[in-house]
Amino acid sequence: MFRISFIVSFIIFLSACGSSPKTHFYMLNTHTPVESFINSDENLRVGIWKVKLPELLDRQEIVARTGPYTIELADFHQWAGGLSNDITQLIAGQLSQLLKTDRVVISPWSSYRKNQYQVKIHITRFDGALGGESILSGAWSLLNADGDKEITRDAFNYKVFTKDKTYSNMVKVQSQLVVQLAEQISRAILAQK
Repeated sequence: MFRISFIVSFIIFLSACGSSPKTHFYMLNTHTPVESFINSDENLRVGIWKVKLPELLDRQEIVARTGPYTIELADFHQWAGGLSNDITQLIAGQLSQLLKTDRVVISPWSSYRKNQYQVKIHITRFDGALGGESILSGAWSLLNADGDKEITRDAFNYKVFTKDKTYSNMVKVQSQLVVQLAEQISRAILAQK
């Protein structure tokens, strides 16, 4: 009897030692309410290509900068979906709000659909330090309806500093950086009208 109790206790002990911490999942978001566009600009149609990310960022783990030459991949703090899709969705939603149109679509779009503009975004850096600076940098291009002529292009380098040392706050700050990018792109689109 003692032997069975010892074996059961030992197995329970081993299983307790082998458990790993809970994985937390995050997504970019904004607290801007979704509007319906009764007076929307039906002529304005914008197509957004999927955001391009460097291989370092195109992963499930959140990338946190730990020094000027070092990063940490957060095994237990991960993006809920694909980061590129998450950024693209947030930018499309923000452009829809800022341009007051429900005609902002993400590639691929139907071949019969003719957009007035196309937007391509290449991100080179999207990381942050817990309790430090978060950075979003890269370049974007505004293309004509067919996507074969560049109308304008611009680089971006947004930074926000936070003292909060949580991944949740870092993702909140990174969401704000993406919103700033959408605002820059919307101003360029509105300048074309």
